[in-house]
Amino acid sequence: MEETEKTKLEEMLTCPVCQDIFKDPRQLPCGHSMCKGCLDNVIDHSSDTLLSCPVCREDFGQIIRFQKSYALANIAEDFRVIKMRRDEQTKSVYCDFCPEKKTLAFKTCLKCEVLLCKEHAKDHLELPVFTGHPLVRPLCDLMERKCPQHDDEVLRYYCNTSRRYICNVCALETKRGNLATEASTVLRRHLTEYMDQHFKMLTEQITDTNESVKKLQEDLQLEKHKVNPFLNSVTMVLLCLWFIVLYYAYNYSVENQTLTEALDKQQNGVHHIYSSIAELLVDHPMKSHTPPETEEQGILMLDLGTVSPFLRLSADFQTVERVKTKLDYPNSNSRFNKAPQVLSTQCFSTGTHIWVVEAEGYWDIAVSYKTIQRRSKFSSAFGNNAESWSLTHNGKGKLSAYHNKRKTALSGTLQSGRIAVMVDFKKAHITFCAVESTITHLHAFKAELTQPVCLGLGLYRVDPPSRASIVKVL
Repeated sequence: MEETEKTKLEEMLTCPVCQDIFKDPRQLPCGHSMCKGCLDNVIDHSSDTLLSCPVCREDFGQIIRFQKSYALANIAEDFRVIKMRRDEQTKSVYCDFCPEKKTLAFKTCLKCEVLLCKEHAKDHLELPVFTGHPLVRPLCDLMERKCPQHDDEVLRYYCNTSRRYICNVCALETKRGNLATEASTVLRRHLTEYMDQHFKMLTEQITDTNESVKKLQEDLQLEKHKVNPFLNSVTMVLLCLWFIVLYYAYNYSVENQTLTEALDKQQNGVHHIYSSIAELLVDHPMKSHTPPETEEQGILMLDLGTVSPFLRLSADFQTVERVKTKLDYPNSNSRFNKAPQVLSTQCFSTGTHIWVVEAEGYWDIAVSYKTIQRRSKFSSAFGNNAESWSLTHNGKGKLSAYHNKRKTALSGTLQSGRIAVMVDFKKAHITFCAVESTITHLHAFKAELTQPVCLGLGLYRVDPPSRASIVKVL
């Protein structure tokens, strides 16, 4: 049915003279159309006879004004572009590693930017080194389909604001930018209302003062001929009141200036936080951009690409909570599909780093290599492998430390839900401490770190409610 409709549309958009899609169509008085070039040729060969329509054979005069059919021209041009894209997409694509055999491609790796047949795709599906390499259906226009800002994502949605296609991460960043704009608008409205209210109060005070002065002047005129000394007293009172009016007016001017400066400072702070997001929305769509892979002072966010479907991230990407119903996240080889865990976006390979996490319920706070397994329930859990070191809380105050499937039970119970994690590459130490009224040492691992490490969070129970937030980065 679909192919038949396309054939009929193509026939309706075909010029009756050149039998090709209309180019700059002109409409005849009878209602039929033909290309401008074809019409010029027909007129040149019809100099001694009446011009006639090649479809219905209706005759016209020699001098006829032919109007361009703008709607038909736009439809024909769109159909020509769509047809070219369809023909391009239907081309067969072959494995980049089998040029001589011409083996049809089975998958496209967005990370390596290569086409793979079933045989060569096995390594990407089985070897741990290819964890995080997204595989999609074979694409003949790979470079056009990849997001220019996020190399591991494919363009999926059309953005009306920037008038271009964007990926999932761009959509989330656009939403964060909208939230920042809304917050700035609300803040400006509140400050404006406060200044208006204060100005109204000062205006009422000045009005009352003027009325008092006017009343005193009237009393002065009535008593002027009786008591002369009273005149001097009233004059002094009027001068004092006038100074009061000037004082209030000056204070209002200073306070108005202070509030305006505070508003501008707050607005600049809000826009500074989301300046990178705003830049992404206005940049040229083909401008290259690489997400930060190293530490950013004071900011540590959780990676949406690794979060388990059983965890929900907050809008600021710094809080995660356990949910009962599986969420509909896009499929990705970098995602924890069974273990309810998430990694941070930033990884660190040198120096000393301290992260403070506030958690409740049944949780894991871990330090992990980015190469940790993602597709298993048990071997992917923090502490059940050689790639991670974790501190586990069972929801009842008891703590345990795990590494490479070895459990170390810790004495005492946890009084506070705030945990500090310190990673020291130089001393090869990973230390967990409880942050209460004092800092309490909980456990330390001796670890020769050979790869960049991330902060990891795991939440394993819905009851008691389990959630965790990154509250400070030092």
